[in-house]
Amino acid sequence: MKKPVIHQRDLIAGLQKGLALMQLFSIDNPRLSVPEAAAMSGLTASAARRFLLTLVYEGFAETDGRQYWLTAKALRIGQAYVDSAQLPRMLRPIVEQVARTTQEHVSVGLRDGDDIVHVVRSRYSHIASLSIRPGSRMPMYCTASGRIWLASFTEEELEAYFARVALRQLTPFTRTGTDELKAELQKVAAQGFAVVDQEYEAGMCVLGVPLTNRKGELKASLTITTHASRMSGDEMRQRYLTPLYEAQALLKPVLD
Repeated sequence: MKKPVIHQRDLIAGLQKGLALMQLFSIDNPRLSVPEAAAMSGLTASAARRFLLTLVYEGFAETDGRQYWLTAKALRIGQAYVDSAQLPRMLRPIVEQVARTTQEHVSVGLRDGDDIVHVVRSRYSHIASLSIRPGSRMPMYCTASGRIWLASFTEEELEAYFARVALRQLTPFTRTGTDELKAELQKVAAQGFAVVDQEYEAGMCVLGVPLTNRKGELKASLTITTHASRMSGDEMRQRYLTPLYEAQALLKPVLD
């Protein structure tokens, strides 16, 4: 889909700042004070306070007078995408088909900045994982979906990514060396799939393939997640690459 040309004069700065402020809240920052929100957003303390109070007034946030936190109403924004977007609805039948075939959890991830966001997950799941919740955000360097995207980056884009993203040791298995990761990304690009064994979440092994349109443009990633105790990454590759590739071919026309 061709993106329209949007001029700066047509933008509402207040809305931009308010949305940016809401996105400051995260698992690492569930509550924020006015000085913290101002420092993180680049706003003045006075402006940050007014934006936060507006969120409270509209029911998107609560406060104890010192700190602010989002309410369940904030979920309406993300749910609006799930309910209205065509892409998740078009992908779901194939996702469920792969889940039935493999008897494993299947999900679709999209890139959002330097994160991966799951927009579709199969109803079938025998695992309890933080990484497969709808709307969950994950880093790209240590996830199968993320490495598929990173493998498509130019050398300049990849250098810029490593310069701005902190590579944290999330599990004992997480690879954080840039040289090692670059070698792995070259491997992913050459073989057309990614395997991540307990690097993002201990006990979870993930196999993923890219989802491209008929022009070859990367649009999403399709992944299978299972317990590492059930099978290794090599076993996943041998057992599940075929159904993933079949789904990949079926979804190509859908992603145009």
